[in-house]
Amino acid sequence: MELAIQTWEAYTPAARRRVLADLGPVGRSALSELPSGACHIGLLQGEPRQAFAALAAAIEQRGGLVRRRGDTWLIAGSLGAWAHGIAALRRSGEACGWELARRVEASLIEDSGRPAKDMPCRDRVLPVGRRTVVMGVLNVTPDSFWDGGRHLHPDAAVARAREMVAEGADVIDIGGESTRPGAEPVSAAEELRRVLPVVERLAGEVTVPLSIDTYKAEVAERALAAGAHIINDISALRFDPAMAEVAAAHDVPVVLMHMQGTPRDMQRNPTYDAVVPDILDFLDAAIGRALAAGVRRELILVDPGIGFGKTLDHNLEILRELEAFRLTGCPVLLGPSRKSFIGNILDVPPLLRLEGTAASIALGIKAGVSVVRVHDVEAMRRTARVADAIVRGYRPARAFLSLGANLGDPVAQLREAVRRLRRLPGTRVVACSSVYRTEPVGPVAQDWFYNLVLEVETDLDPVRLVAEGLRIEDELGRRRTVRWGPRVIDIDLVLYGDERMDRPDCRVPHPESHRRRFVLQPLVELAPDVRWRGRSAEEHLANLPPGQALEYWGPLEDTAG
Repeated sequence: MELAIQTWEAYTPAARRRVLADLGPVGRSALSELPSGACHIGLLQGEPRQAFAALAAAIEQRGGLVRRRGDTWLIAGSLGAWAHGIAALRRSGEACGWELARRVEASLIEDSGRPAKDMPCRDRVLPVGRRTVVMGVLNVTPDSFWDGGRHLHPDAAVARAREMVAEGADVIDIGGESTRPGAEPVSAAEELRRVLPVVERLAGEVTVPLSIDTYKAEVAERALAAGAHIINDISALRFDPAMAEVAAAHDVPVVLMHMQGTPRDMQRNPTYDAVVPDILDFLDAAIGRALAAGVRRELILVDPGIGFGKTLDHNLEILRELEAFRLTGCPVLLGPSRKSFIGNILDVPPLLRLEGTAASIALGIKAGVSVVRVHDVEAMRRTARVADAIVRGYRPARAFLSLGANLGDPVAQLREAVRRLRRLPGTRVVACSSVYRTEPVGPVAQDWFYNLVLEVETDLDPVRLVAEGLRIEDELGRRRTVRWGPRVIDIDLVLYGDERMDRPDCRVPHPESHRRRFVLQPLVELAPDVRWRGRSAEEHLANLPPGQALEYWGPLEDTAG
């Protein structure tokens, strides 16, 4: 019989009953014996029997259930048990064992559903399926191990956040309570006093998602109301019973981190039976808690918790075995930035741990990590992009932006807008078309527009790129009072690679781009063969009916700098 493998997630009793009922008699007979933590059920059929037996024995060692009928094996266990079994197959050195391990691992990962390119964060996204996401750490505390309280004042915290966004941060993680080893807890009132002014100001200023680093439901609730987008809970929803309900009610992503003990006592002789399987079981249970509270499966991230209740050897083992955490089916967040395990290896203080952080992050990306939480945003963004290019074949997206203006000095406005677009993180202007004067469309009497198209290569996702365009429009004084009315500057995303997206805040290709002469003429100048809606830009232009008048004005002056 040919090898056949099928696995299912079953985090709730109802889900387990459905799966086991679908499995027929062998499943129904096992229902009463199924261990409570056995949230992953597999049906394996065919050969090789020896490899099946090795997998089953290893899973049973960690409390899993195994039932066999002929060439059919029913195996149920926790993620840690399955990881233990997969590791046993790989240790065997047999080709059939390696192949079975690969097939089982792939099936378990698939059970959570295929991750999308972008994780929704309210009106923003985390591009976890596009490239490595860089999360910048913002400690609004007096006793951080790294910055020592430099960002405790709201003005300093906001300034640092702006700086990190300019350096390429994809998300800002704001924390008002130190969680370094031995740290004393603070009250919710004090934590709110520190973080709320920062969240409120940043929510209106930056285009990246804001994460609130807290284990208190009250702090998370208030921060989300103030404009935060993500909950990063070091307790994995354990310390405050209401936290899971807050995450579910607001429908926001939640990071579930492993920690043994509490920050105050976590480094007092941490011990494990088996480091990676134990942590996987912890995260497995945390995912179950989140789902039971109503958190959507696609909004869960996991963090193995480097430095939280781990010795040097524990941390190194986690980093060596990071691929195992992909079994959760969740994007994996890694936070090694300047931590003590690097200092222990190199015998250096936090100030000299940059290279160790970069090495950990590069190897983490090789192992499939989706998000890296760092203090040194610019350096680690560069590290991540090189690693992404090597490991994932990542390349920036090719996008086209249309700019127009007809108030004040329109050409000067275009020039300034292009200058600001050049300064966007991870974005390079490849080419700028000539400027064209075009007759306005719509019922409002106004001056002719000056228009151009930019070709860019960018790391920014489409939603972020649109948001950055709107931010630049606002900074240059655009006021949206009359539809089709005059404007200081208008920046539209026309095309973003071959992608199609239809959100209220981002529609690509732009739904009117194939009908606008003032877009098509400069676009043809740059890329006549670029295609969408079944035609090239040149063909779209040739098929336009007579209408809007357009005149060549000339090249835009140099906007570098």
